Amino acid sequence: MFFKRSTTVKYSIAALVVAVLYCEWFIYLAQPFYWPSLECEGVDASCTRVLFIADPQIQGDTAVAPPLSYLFNWDSDRYLKSTFSVVLNHFKPDVLVYMGDLMDEGSIATMQQFHGYVKRLSKIFEINYSVVQIWLPGDNDIGGEGEPIKKDKVKEFAEVFEQPDVITFKNISFYKVNGITYTVPHEMELVDNNYKIVVSHYPVTHKHSFIHKMNAKIRPDIYFSAHDHDSKYVKQKRDLTQRQALYPLYSVLHIPRGDWLYEISVPTCSYRMGTSKIGYGAAVFENNNSLLHYTVFWSPQRFPYLLFYAFVLIPLCLYCLIFCQYRLLRCRETTSRKTDEVPLLKRV
Repeated sequence: MFFKRSTTVKYSIAALVVAVLYCEWFIYLAQPFYWPSLECEGVDASCTRVLFIADPQIQGDTAVAPPLSYLFNWDSDRYLKSTFSVVLNHFKPDVLVYMGDLMDEGSIATMQQFHGYVKRLSKIFEINYSVVQIWLPGDNDIGGEGEPIKKDKVKEFAEVFEQPDVITFKNISFYKVNGITYTVPHEMELVDNNYKIVVSHYPVTHKHSFIHKMNAKIRPDIYFSAHDHDSKYVKQKRDLTQRQALYPLYSVLHIPRGDWLYEISVPTCSYRMGTSKIGYGAAVFENNNSLLHYTVFWSPQRFPYLLFYAFVLIPLCLYCLIFCQYRLLRCRETTSRKTDEVPLLKRV
């Protein structure tokens, strides 16, 4: 009986180890095989790769009480680090654009907590080669959605992620627009030959007065935004007429530089945002930026595997607990019987 039960436990533990290897290692290695090809055609020195990271929203200190908060934060941070590492090694981007909502509780955090979240972000999005990084604030970082904008957090974010509002790489200029405070870069130098990208956490093309202001000042070629956690795009004429409906975006989008003005919404890269479609936006600019290819490198879901762990671990732990209790009782009964069989004089 003992041998059979021990074998059951051994097989259960072996199955769990195999499952952990699959869920925590193999699935990330296999994910790139499901991604569409996004390469520069031929040898093109002007080719530029840009990776968009949207809404990681690392969990804060107050969402869940300790000690569960340590486990939840560890798992969500490790998931982001694993998926980001795979995308980084696969795509080798020249530019990284962090689209805001970096933290879940940045706007309500103390300054000490705020800097603690920044340190976690630096460990999650760790890079092993030189790359241009662009950081945008989101409403969860500085306030603005259903709460007042926190001026101290706006200032602190600008100081922590200190960089100009216009960043140029090769012949592409990135204009950091704040759709929360409705501000555009000041005192910027426009280079007409450069490809102009407006990056904003909030979608902006539906804000009529604001987009007219940006179009007049920047004359962008394309907009990238986040916040909605979904992969989609909208397009309209450069004169802001003929606006078309939102389209879901799950394949490769090819955008020539022309009369149409696109706004692409980058999906969240966090599994905690209530959507099963999680990933990183990836763009390749080629032929001197006359052609843009954009797609999403989708990440594996996380909640199904967490539920799997729960369904496997809970019964296994209960089985081991009951089995150990049973063995303990049997040992006590056996000891008691042996004691009763010993003559009284030998027991004294």
